[in-house]
Amino acid sequence: MSRYPRTVLGTVCVPWRDDGTLDEACFRRTITNLVTSGMPDLYIFGTAGEGYAVSESDFRRIATVFAETMRDAGGAPPMVGVVNQSLATIMERIRFCRAAGITTFQISLPNWGTLGDTELRRFFAEVCGSFPDCRFLHYNLMRSGRLVRPHEYAELAERHPNLVATKHGGADMHQILGLMAEAPQLRHFLSEQGYYLAAPLGEPALLASLVASNPQRAHAYLRAGIDGDLPRFAELHRELCGTLLALLRAVGLGHIDGAYDKIIHKLAEPDYPLALLPPYEGGTEAAYRQYKAELEANWPAWLPSR
Repeated sequence: MSRYPRTVLGTVCVPWRDDGTLDEACFRRTITNLVTSGMPDLYIFGTAGEGYAVSESDFRRIATVFAETMRDAGGAPPMVGVVNQSLATIMERIRFCRAAGITTFQISLPNWGTLGDTELRRFFAEVCGSFPDCRFLHYNLMRSGRLVRPHEYAELAERHPNLVATKHGGADMHQILGLMAEAPQLRHFLSEQGYYLAAPLGEPALLASLVASNPQRAHAYLRAGIDGDLPRFAELHRELCGTLLALLRAVGLGHIDGAYDKIIHKLAEPDYPLALLPPYEGGTEAAYRQYKAELEANWPAWLPSR
């Protein structure tokens, strides 16, 4: 039995005003619309959510608004990402959120220096061991300097029952096979391409990026993988490959994740601002219009339902 539900996990990007402050009305509206349109499992402050860039005051304000809005909208327990070079700061942020009633977290390894194996175990012992009443998803990405390998997840899961899930953006078959075989007690959230490879091998869940534009169709993709409906699964996967190529053509390569995810947000929220916190470059209005036009022409089922 996995420790976390098999669902679609979506991110909420943070909309910034021209002066770099939170556009709270837009933020609350985006959260509510995602929940009510069928994506109640949401998190903030991953890469797309600029968790690496926010100040302490912004972190606290945005986490508080997110939790309040999720509760008001009837969403799942809010998940807050905690990204920092300092373990002490990571612990402080978790303590702040826990005092505000938030108990589900997405954690990443500090990356000023790549952690060795002993340091990796120490990191999870400090975080998971200090907050036994909280649940932790580990965001596994090479920005941290290393990937946690499947056999390491198996060991960590045995030591820490509140390590409940992982998140992976890649589609490496060797890694995916290992996750399904060696750490099945953890729920592994995989992006659209990775989920297509993993679904026949175990019980992965879906990490939403492209699919966030239409939550109902996102759940259809999740369901097709669960049910083993291979013709439907392949059909939806082919569509998603088309939307991915369209997004890359519109925005270009080499941008940080939020540049792409904010354009996806904007499909449902036409006034959604595309700017990222400096020095990172966001998408453009022209890129948004190009992506929307290509969806309308070739992949209209992935536009937001009205």
